[in-house]
Amino acid sequence: MFRVEERHSWYRSLHRLIFKTLEHELPDWRQRRILDAGCGTGAILKRLGNLEQNVGVDLAPAAIAFCRRRGLDNVREADICALPFADDSFDTVICSSVLYHKWVNNVAGAVRELCRVLRPNGLLLINLPAFRFLHSAHDEAVMTAQRFRKKEVRALLLENGFIIRRLTYWTTLLFPLAVVARTLHKSKQGRDFDAGGFRNALFGKIMSFELALLKSSALPFGVALFAVAEKLRTDKPAANQGRQMR
Repeated sequence: MFRVEERHSWYRSLHRLIFKTLEHELPDWRQRRILDAGCGTGAILKRLGNLEQNVGVDLAPAAIAFCRRRGLDNVREADICALPFADDSFDTVICSSVLYHKWVNNVAGAVRELCRVLRPNGLLLINLPAFRFLHSAHDEAVMTAQRFRKKEVRALLLENGFIIRRLTYWTTLLFPLAVVARTLHKSKQGRDFDAGGFRNALFGKIMSFELALLKSSALPFGVALFAVAEKLRTDKPAANQGRQMR
C-alpha cells in the first residue's frame, strides 16, 4: 500500500471519491475535525492536512510506522472497536476499507463506536468490499473476514445510530474483469486491478468516467460499496429515525 497508494488507479479513484464526497456533503471540511479510522499507511490522512486538528488511528504498528514516514505525527495506535476519544469529538469520520478486516471482531460494535465519537449530524464515510463470491486469494492476503451486500450495509447503519445519505456500489464498469480475475483464477494473486503502465492509465480513465456517473446516480453492483451516513440527533422524533436519503 505504501508503495502504490498514491499512483495505483484503484486507490486514486477511491481517494477522489472520498474527497469529492467531502466537498459535496461538507464544503467547509477543511475547518472541521476529521478522524481517519483505520488510516493504514496514511495517504488519506496526509491529504486531509491540518495535523493539529485531524487524527488517524490504526491497530497495526507497521501502519503507524508508515504514517510516520509520511511525516504524520497525528496518528495513534488504537482499535476502532474501542476508540480513545470522548463522545462527540469529530465532525466527520472516514472508515475506508476497514470494517471487513479479521481484526474487527464486532462490526456492529465498531459502527456504534464510530457513531459515539461523531457529533450529532456528523458524517460517516465508509468503503467496503462487496459480494462474498468475489472472495479470492487476495482477500486472504489482506485478511478479509467478510464482503458485504447493500442491504447488509443499510441495516448495519440504520440499526446503529445513523440515517443514510448515500449508499451505492461502485467499481462497476470493471466488475466483469474482477469476476474473471477472482472466480476463474485468471490472476495468481486473485487481484482484479494489479495494473502498471498502460493498464493502470486505462483503468484510471474508466474509473474517472464511473466517478462522473456516481455524481447523479447509485450503481446496482460493483466490486465495492460506498456509503455516507449521518449521525442521528438524540432529540429527533422517533418517526424520523429510520429515514433514508439517496
